Amino acid sequence: MKFNKNIFFGLALAGTLISVSCQKDFLDRKPLNLVSEETVWNDPNLIKLSVNEFYTFLHTGFATTYLPAGITDDLQLIGPEERKVSTYLTGDFLSTAFPERNLWKDSYAQIRKINYFINRAETASVLNEDDKKLVIGQARFMRAYLYFRLFSSFKDVPLILKAQPIEEAEEKPEKVTHKDGMTFISSELEKAAQELPSTYSKEEWGRITKEAALAFRTRVLLWNASPLNNVDNDKNAWVEAANAAEGVIKTGKFALQKEYENVFLAKNIMNTPEVILEFRYNGLKGERQHNFDKNNSPTGYGGRGMNCPTQDLVDSYEMANGKTIHEAGSGYDKNNPYTDRDPRFKKSILYNGVVFKDRPIETYNNGKDMPRLNPTPTGYYMRKFIDENFDYNKDASIASSTNWVIMRYAEVLLNFAEAKNEAEGPIASVYDAVNAIRKRVGMPELPEGLSQNQMRERIYRERRVELAFEDHIRYNDLKRWKTAEKNLNKSVRGVTVIKNTDGSFAYNEKLAGQRTFIERNYWLPIPLVELGVNSNLNPQNPGW
Repeated sequence: MKFNKNIFFGLALAGTLISVSCQKDFLDRKPLNLVSEETVWNDPNLIKLSVNEFYTFLHTGFATTYLPAGITDDLQLIGPEERKVSTYLTGDFLSTAFPERNLWKDSYAQIRKINYFINRAETASVLNEDDKKLVIGQARFMRAYLYFRLFSSFKDVPLILKAQPIEEAEEKPEKVTHKDGMTFISSELEKAAQELPSTYSKEEWGRITKEAALAFRTRVLLWNASPLNNVDNDKNAWVEAANAAEGVIKTGKFALQKEYENVFLAKNIMNTPEVILEFRYNGLKGERQHNFDKNNSPTGYGGRGMNCPTQDLVDSYEMANGKTIHEAGSGYDKNNPYTDRDPRFKKSILYNGVVFKDRPIETYNNGKDMPRLNPTPTGYYMRKFIDENFDYNKDASIASSTNWVIMRYAEVLLNFAEAKNEAEGPIASVYDAVNAIRKRVGMPELPEGLSQNQMRERIYRERRVELAFEDHIRYNDLKRWKTAEKNLNKSVRGVTVIKNTDGSFAYNEKLAGQRTFIERNYWLPIPLVELGVNSNLNPQNPGW
């Protein structure tokens, strides 16, 4: 595309912005008017402000009524919502109704803007060297973030690193391999870390820091080292991922929040040393708000109960003594299935009988939270991310302002534990990383003497319950572990709750939904319209 001489660089953003690496929002300021390109590139302050637009390119799960986990075995959507992701559930990624149909187009449009900015900033004479590093580092991080989404979705894609005038764009760029793409992304994040500071002045709180870039790199390297991409199980890939995560841990810049639920509810990000990267909402009417609380609270509270946890996920939570519900000596009672469970269960999921907003949840037949129209299909509702002090019924014009957490320190610990276990086995540092997360919620430490395979399974389960419903983590975990064909190619379960005449309850398992996932679904098909425009994108991904 040709570049307009009056490009708007996002200086008057009134949309959703993010906050990064334990900092405050830096764009709660008076919007500026549209300015010309010439004016921007002759003013260092405007150049620095123009980076702000790139922060809107990060993903937020609150942008849609269904969460990313709604396509996994952790959530089942109510009927009207399920239809929005039905192509994921049936595996028909070529459907025109596919939710990610614009991922390719939108990502490259955003990358084109970033490329243009980087190219101009590199030669901007009005920027001193420190400011040049500052703006390019932020842009470099955002470009790496976008390319990670593309390569992890489509496998092999074009890697475009410079602004393309119309004549070059018509040259039909070729794809680069997934391996080369991961190498580039990892290198870019390292470069961004070298260019970025660890802290900013108060007026600039919220910009990407050195440690945020390094932390996100741990997710990239773990993806690259996993079975989907590391077919020969090259130990060097695991070592690289482990070393990257260990480096972030040793910076001491992050820590686990004292209370698990506060990671997702505190409005002031300076109180959340665990958060590394998040999409931030300011709660201002007509600006940065979302409707997650109302959309997901039980119907008996005036909510809509759209994203419903599955029995499959519920069963993943251990008993408070650290044993699984199927393990001898666990104390699990099928007649009282929610007693003495991992505390994260109660903090993440609403179940029959648990107190929520001053009354017990009623998901038994004919209970207050089981309406005839669109009741929870699983017998459960979400609790994680919901602010119980927020009254969405009081004023319909006021919506939620909790932030969408993209990445936090607990994930870095789990990334380290998984990579280190694969590289060296269940050594002490692996135990330390997982146990730190468990001790935060009062769960017992892992038993000594686990084999590498046993530790792997414990880490997999720990990721599922600790990071439940967050970002695209569960879906990408199942893909990179190469277990999606097992976990996402079957029915998902729920529970029917019956209240007996004596006031006790009976819990009967039921079918709540269906998933289809076959080999070809590990990678999205390259959009057919793109193949029609650029024949160099052939061959299409296998199976499509």
